[in-house]
Amino acid sequence: MNIPWHILLILRTLLGIGLIAFCGYTVSAMWGAWQWRHAFQPLNPRWTPAVTIFKPVCGVDAEAYDNFASYCKLDYPTGRFQILFGALDEDDPAIDLIHRLQRENRHLDIGIVVGTPRLRQGNNLKVCNLLNMESQAKYDLFVLCDSDMRVKSDYLRRITAPFEPGAAHSKSRTTASTTSLPVGMVTCPYRGCRVHSIAAVLESLGIGADFIPSTLVSRAFEGVSFALGSTIVVPRTVLAELGGFENLLDELADDFLLGNGASQAGYEVVISDYVVDDVLGRESLLRMWARRLRWARTVRAYRPVGYIGAGVLHGIAISTAFLIAMQFSLAGWMVLFATVIIRVLSAICITKVWTDDPNVLRFWPLLPLSDLITFALYLASFLGNRITWRGVSFKLLPGGRIERLTPN
Repeated sequence: MNIPWHILLILRTLLGIGLIAFCGYTVSAMWGAWQWRHAFQPLNPRWTPAVTIFKPVCGVDAEAYDNFASYCKLDYPTGRFQILFGALDEDDPAIDLIHRLQRENRHLDIGIVVGTPRLRQGNNLKVCNLLNMESQAKYDLFVLCDSDMRVKSDYLRRITAPFEPGAAHSKSRTTASTTSLPVGMVTCPYRGCRVHSIAAVLESLGIGADFIPSTLVSRAFEGVSFALGSTIVVPRTVLAELGGFENLLDELADDFLLGNGASQAGYEVVISDYVVDDVLGRESLLRMWARRLRWARTVRAYRPVGYIGAGVLHGIAISTAFLIAMQFSLAGWMVLFATVIIRVLSAICITKVWTDDPNVLRFWPLLPLSDLITFALYLASFLGNRITWRGVSFKLLPGGRIERLTPN
């Protein structure tokens, strides 16, 4: 098929602009990661505010018991934290693991709140679970964290550090300039770990080389107006000011809205220097696709304009299209090769030097494939409004609210 030369010229020009934008973004991602890593000061070992850790569960994730047990090995005064698990179903298989955890750690304050179907007041069952758990929280600093996360002993000290009054390390977190806003929320980046399948490897690459760098770019240039489900630290008073969990019962992105609400209310949202481990285990390709498609459609729903513009971030896909537009000439192949090199080396630099994520270095030959899958997910996110979450199907409504499609 012969394409008119002027059409080819337009395509090549547009794709070339896209590649320039991709290179600019790559530099920005490296700078954002460097700035984030160098914004933190040493911890004060005497600062140990009392906290309640919320662990909502629904079924058994990969290596669930070891994930739960990691929260029992924290370097933190035992009388200063409570671990509170919650399940909406009294037959949830995770409950047996929690009872075992209680038996083996009797010196710790570990509670469990089991709900009933009548407590499913909204479509976001995780939020229903959190709302049910809230009345049992003993302390006023809440740590909300997803069930598939695993942490090390310094976790609590590092994520609570920004709340220390007057602490130097509570400043200069969102932009290059110092901010005087009070800290109202802390969230954590995360990395895939314990990957035992090709799908898990691809998901870990998407997290470490794509999603987390993009959050650090946002931090550097826009400030932080979001939070991540890996960890959200929020005082009870700030949560109440934002309308509490009740405001989130039918929202898909409860974590994003909590961070956005705190930012809009005049608080600083801090991205902690602690990187949480997300245990992926033996993920299947179908589950990986469904979960990442849910994430993509979530971002599209809440940040539609920015999400459309994010198309220029898919450098390997753009360079592949450029190769086709160049009719597979030597110049087209050179551009594709250079793009792959830039992408791999920058991702290795970010994850090895700053975010301490070993997956890109271990699995870098799969990064181009991971990027093409991410681009396919980007395109697929525009082709429907149905998502699957923990085996339940929902319709994603305009603005990010969800409507259940699968019966209770």
